Amino acid sequence: MNKDPHYYLRQYWGFESFQGSQLAIIRSLMEHRDVLGLLPTGGGKSLCYQLPALAMEGICLVISPLVALMEDQIANLKARNIKAMGLFGKIKQQELTERLDNAQFGNYKFLYLSPERLRQEIVLERLKYLDICLIAVDEAHCISQWGFDFRPAYLECAVLKEVFPQTPMIALTATATENVIADIQQSLHMKDPLVFRDSIERPNISYRVLKTADKDHRLQQLLKNIDGSAIIYVQTRRKTKSLSDFLTAKGISSSSYHGGLLQDQKTTRLEDWLLGKKRVMVATNAFGMGIDKSDVRLVVHYEVPETLEHYVQEAGRAGRDGLPAWAVLLVAPGDLKRAAEFFLGNIPEIKEVVGIYRHLCNYFQVSYGEMPEHSFPMDFSHFCERYGLQQMKAYNTLEILDRQEVIRLSQQSKTSASLKFICSKQQLWDYIHKNPGAELLIKSLLRTYGGLFDFTTSINTRLLGAKVGIAESSVIRSLQQFEKYALIELQLSQGDMELSFTRVRQDEKTIYAFSGQLKARQKIKKEKVAQMALFLRASGGCRQNLIREYFGEPQGDRCGQCDLCLQDAPEIHSEPEMRDRIMSALKERAMTSRELSATSAFPEPELLSCLQQLLQEGRLRLGRQNEYILN
Repeated sequence: MNKDPHYYLRQYWGFESFQGSQLAIIRSLMEHRDVLGLLPTGGGKSLCYQLPALAMEGICLVISPLVALMEDQIANLKARNIKAMGLFGKIKQQELTERLDNAQFGNYKFLYLSPERLRQEIVLERLKYLDICLIAVDEAHCISQWGFDFRPAYLECAVLKEVFPQTPMIALTATATENVIADIQQSLHMKDPLVFRDSIERPNISYRVLKTADKDHRLQQLLKNIDGSAIIYVQTRRKTKSLSDFLTAKGISSSSYHGGLLQDQKTTRLEDWLLGKKRVMVATNAFGMGIDKSDVRLVVHYEVPETLEHYVQEAGRAGRDGLPAWAVLLVAPGDLKRAAEFFLGNIPEIKEVVGIYRHLCNYFQVSYGEMPEHSFPMDFSHFCERYGLQQMKAYNTLEILDRQEVIRLSQQSKTSASLKFICSKQQLWDYIHKNPGAELLIKSLLRTYGGLFDFTTSINTRLLGAKVGIAESSVIRSLQQFEKYALIELQLSQGDMELSFTRVRQDEKTIYAFSGQLKARQKIKKEKVAQMALFLRASGGCRQNLIREYFGEPQGDRCGQCDLCLQDAPEIHSEPEMRDRIMSALKERAMTSRELSATSAFPEPELLSCLQQLLQEGRLRLGRQNEYILN
């Protein structure tokens, strides 16, 4: 077998040279050394384990936290004629056994699985019979309780070193502080690992924190002045739609994306953006992981992100082709306070977690001591409305329960449907004659499910849509139409989430088992929100250096292109002079900060600071259109 890494790089990826620490990492793994690789977003982490696995005898085991990420990587490997498969999602016992047989005897090179799979005895037992040449733990920061995205299931990865002590292991992440790095090595039981750390610096990205009272205007300016694809990150699903609609109305082609969309909606919107049919994607942080688009020129955070880890990872999706790109964070007066309230004010106390968990069990009629085997579609808004819950706090609680593996939560829309034909067959054919467009769906129903005229049957609306060649949403609309014309009796349950229970219901006992861990995580969260605020408040230095410092790297030369580096020494204005000129201008009429900036020579940050002071003193007030008015 050829042992030259460059051979595989050219053969399968079509590249001539490696970047950063890739080659050193690959050679270390081929020498059977454990490796911890810290590479920035866009730094080619997957190549670091995919290429050496091709040069080694056996199969590479890959642990990854996200189904979408695994599906994307498997598809990319198959496109290169490399055999890869995965163990994730819902798999019946027989299918799981068949896939494990294929992994053992089917000459596969890569087996992807979620960390939860390592808790299945059959999986762990069957892995022992595989010729595993390399173990790759992707997004390795998830194993650390000090990390921003801790997942308890990742702790199961440690068992792999016990079962395969001689097999080299690589742990990969883009964002890890010093204590997270130490935690990864210890938690994975790595043996004297070599640590390769490419600088988190992205020299082609210009980081800008722009203070403005009119974000929409600033956003339009940015999109006007910077050509190419863009991602706009917001915090809520509702905001993705409203901001996308606003941009579209202004003539900027835009789409929206969040975790609650139907799968066909996600696919269509992603493809439109990847192919350039839509220039801008307005999204929650559900968008990005595993998205490979190299020519994103602009990433805008419309609202303050929770942590610097989130910010750097999301901003790093700009300029992956190495060409100039911009990462802009828009900050309006009061944003830091609102962000702290948003991220910290909605952290549930232990008693609240117990109460919401109890509501959840009652909502789905789960009895004490019971654990349902099937999953449920969940209308999250209806759940909160029914029990009078604050949505953000309820959602955070569901995330906690998911991470602690009390439940398994999917944010993808889910539909559960059952039906029975209540018309005669003649009436059905008469309807088809008058509505020929319904014929294919009706015939597919009858061919796929037997006994629909005799008893109520559960059907898979997504599968039906795939068979007929239409979207799942179109199938649902057609079924509702059939019900309207008294052809069927329909039981339809739709939700923006899918939820399953993974532990027996025990109320307080279930929750208090991880109460200490939860309190520790909440303390870490508060510290990270405070560190994000310090980054935004910085008034001197360099953004790239601030990021380096946070992630434990030595500071380098100033980047010369961030907002801190570019801030000119403004003309010095005395505070009394500025206050007098602002008050004088507002005597004529109410004005927005943009109008005041246009009619004065004051730099915007200086102007906004003075306006904020006048508001706090009660000298000014804000009108409905964000205009400043004399009190």
